[in-house]
Amino acid sequence: MEKFFNTAGPVEAEDHYLLNPLTRWDLKEIEILIKQKKYFLLHAPRQSGKTSTILALQEYINKQNGNEVVIYVNVESAQVARHNVDVGIKTIIAQLGSEVEDVLDIDNIQKEFLDIFNLIGGPGALFSVLKSLCKKSDKRIVLFIDEIDSLIGDTLVSVLRQLRTGYEKRSKGLFPISVILCGLVDIKDYEIHKSDGEIITGGSCFNIKSESLTLGNFSRKEIETLYLEHTKETGQVFEDGVFDLIYEYTDGQPWLVNALAYQVCFKIKAHRDRTIKITVKMLKQAKEALILSRQTHLDQLADKLDEPRVRSVIEPMILGLDSSASAKDKTYCKDLGLIKSYKKTEIISNLIYREVIPRELTNGVQLNFGTRYPTPEWVNDDETINNDKLIELFVEFWRENSDAWKSDLAGYVEAAPHLIFQGFLQRVANGHGTINREYALGNGRVDLFLEWESPIKTQNIIIELKMRNETQNTPASLEKIKDKALEQTAEY
Repeated sequence: MEKFFNTAGPVEAEDHYLLNPLTRWDLKEIEILIKQKKYFLLHAPRQSGKTSTILALQEYINKQNGNEVVIYVNVESAQVARHNVDVGIKTIIAQLGSEVEDVLDIDNIQKEFLDIFNLIGGPGALFSVLKSLCKKSDKRIVLFIDEIDSLIGDTLVSVLRQLRTGYEKRSKGLFPISVILCGLVDIKDYEIHKSDGEIITGGSCFNIKSESLTLGNFSRKEIETLYLEHTKETGQVFEDGVFDLIYEYTDGQPWLVNALAYQVCFKIKAHRDRTIKITVKMLKQAKEALILSRQTHLDQLADKLDEPRVRSVIEPMILGLDSSASAKDKTYCKDLGLIKSYKKTEIISNLIYREVIPRELTNGVQLNFGTRYPTPEWVNDDETINNDKLIELFVEFWRENSDAWKSDLAGYVEAAPHLIFQGFLQRVANGHGTINREYALGNGRVDLFLEWESPIKTQNIIIELKMRNETQNTPASLEKIKDKALEQTAEY
């Protein structure tokens, strides 16, 4: 069967096009940390390849037939336990027992683990189970715990503290010599809400980590290498410029890179004919279809926008203003993959996320425009854009409906004019054009570039959004705002 680009779960070499997961971090450094009996973290944004990487590392180490054996356990199934420590720890122990039986070929170990739980209870059972396992094994145990930050409240605190309790016993062979915790963000950024209302940080209950490692995005060269695997397999080729555009759209974010390739090569039925060359135009269409599909990755990204510490960073960015958000909140957004540093400021991580964020926040606005203007009045008879009419219709809509729509913007009230205009513009572009958005913290501007395709020509329309407050409500101040906008538009 033909291989394909993976967009869900760990990569499998027999099914998926892939880059060697072990090349995505410093393998020698990892081996040294394990030999030094370190407890450390691997964190990266969702669907960046974390699980694929640590599973590949497990396979690599276990094939060495050395003094260490890696046990991998995914604890996400314990998320539903929330603050119920007994339920959470029992779920983790049962999963751990199943993994141990598979790797060490020890019969009935899961039952033994559950017997320990029944005797001791959740707050101490994980510690005792791991201690018992290390006594049974003739090799030193290395433990990989995946999706650690999916755990909630008291259950997460209990897991971290039981690992910390066993840390000092690892040199005596009574506890895993090394532990890798794998999740979305660095443990120091965990804000754990306990059942009694207390909020603690991950670092306060797991102060034994030695390193915090992360996975980077794919490089431009790695994108090309990955896509050319498809060419080798099927003979289907990519037009010059496709790889550059993929990198421009995604900044190398692994899920986006794979999702765009799957969309353009597999999802669009006409492109399954492998004699068809994949072009830049096809890729643009695939990008739009991917955004409209609202796949799980993009939905999860959008869900984060409701979090206060994310909103404190993203809203000023939409406005082009300086942010009062803490450095911790900015780091949290970087760990989630939402933003990145660029030229001494912060910007949205990639072009696709720049489109997804305002679209998600203004989805209802776009639908409203669609029902109000079934035959767009901003389009001339020759299907070109009528700029004056477009702005006139938006101003009319804003005056009539802005107060009602502000309540639907997930708390982004200050950015309502910018967001609602972008929602309107998205409706304008629908099916006939594309929008490029530029926004960053502290640049004092929001640039929108509408590329409109009509039968007779392509229009490039630059829009500079400016806010005027009541203190600037004079002819002189208005002229000053206009002059500044024209200056910035010329620069753009």
